[in-house]
Amino acid sequence: MKPCAAFAFAGVALLFIARPSAAESGVPVQLGWQAPANCPQDAQVRQKLLELLGPSANDAAPSRLRAEGRIEPVGERFRLTLNIHYDLVNGTRVVEASACEDLGGVAAVTLAVLFRTEHSSSAPLTARDLGGAASVAGAENGAGNAASDASATDDRATSEAKRSPPTVSPPQVLATKQPEKSSRSVATNPSHWRFAFRLPELRTDLGVLPGASYGIGLSLGLRHDAWRFWASGTLWLAQDYEPGPFVGYGAHFRRGSGELSVCRGFRFSAFEVAPCVLLSLDEVSARGTGVGISSTNPRSAWLSLGAGLQGLWSLGRNAALLFGVNGRVATSKPRFVSASVGDGDGEVAQVGAAAVGAVLGCEWLL
Repeated sequence: MKPCAAFAFAGVALLFIARPSAAESGVPVQLGWQAPANCPQDAQVRQKLLELLGPSANDAAPSRLRAEGRIEPVGERFRLTLNIHYDLVNGTRVVEASACEDLGGVAAVTLAVLFRTEHSSSAPLTARDLGGAASVAGAENGAGNAASDASATDDRATSEAKRSPPTVSPPQVLATKQPEKSSRSVATNPSHWRFAFRLPELRTDLGVLPGASYGIGLSLGLRHDAWRFWASGTLWLAQDYEPGPFVGYGAHFRRGSGELSVCRGFRFSAFEVAPCVLLSLDEVSARGTGVGISSTNPRSAWLSLGAGLQGLWSLGRNAALLFGVNGRVATSKPRFVSASVGDGDGEVAQVGAAAVGAVLGCEWLL
């Protein structure tokens, strides 16, 4: 009987040890928690967070949020200090309430709202989202954060408790407030499409015309989760070229181009790297220069196929700095020649088989 009793005792112990671990694994946000014995404990806050997020939290991508919460008595009141981390971005929220039970709900609501914001937007969270270095006075004034909601809910619940026994705790009242707004916003935009544009874009390339080309462009696009779809147009500076010294003829080139590209972004904190495939259309008009020179092929257009790599540095939720490079292969190589009476034809330039380019600009999200 003794061996059986030992095995039974070990099984019960393993069950109780495994239960907190399983509960913790189901919480999508890493949370450390310290509170007095008469206040909500770690398991209660985690359970409340799971209830707020609902079953959709299990299907969401892993969160990069981490938080440490601490409740401590301050006179006759209680203070919650919630330190929140998102990659290298940090923020602190400080909330006071007359009952420490309210503060567990405040922490759960705050993390639930940040979790949904993180997964409903392609832009990273900022220090402003996390709450910045909020002071106790700021939390008491309630500048549009969960602290004011908690204090107002606590005061309403206290006055109602004098008239009748409470049926819903203040944290539960908070739970039915902010997350519902977030869930409605996600429901109205389930696929996370966002319109974007890039202005200005400074472009340069080499290989199309005889010399390096410089231009300014505008791009319009759509972002869907990690995918980016762009349509771009560029006007290039005019270029004069002579094939050699003392040849007596040359050309004046004017150029415009359009581009369609599809990119897939990979985010690393505030940075994003996006490989792209692209299709470009170039149109060049050439006017012969020199005495007695006329253009035999004044305008040419051709397609090019290519690939590129773009890097973006986030400047906030709606702006980013862009740098990109690309390479293209032309599907045809038009020739530009000049003709003069009695001297035959003279070739001025020919489009290269391949070209490389670079772009620097700003991306804006709407």
